[in-house]
Amino acid sequence: MAVERVDGVALAEFSFERGEGFVSFDTTKTSVDEIVGELQRLTDFTATERPTTGGR
Repeated sequence: MAVERVDGVALAEFSFERGEGFVSFDTTKTSVDEIVGELQRLTDFTATERPTTGGR
């Protein structure tokens, strides 16, 4: 996936069936805004942050 190329992204998993994804990243290297921007720039997807509780 496109966001895996963003420096600091450790893991990116997406489910097209559910229309959602999970991204794990290093906050000292990138941010939610950078990841969302890259995803929207390279795809037709709209992305927003959904805070997690505990695991995923």
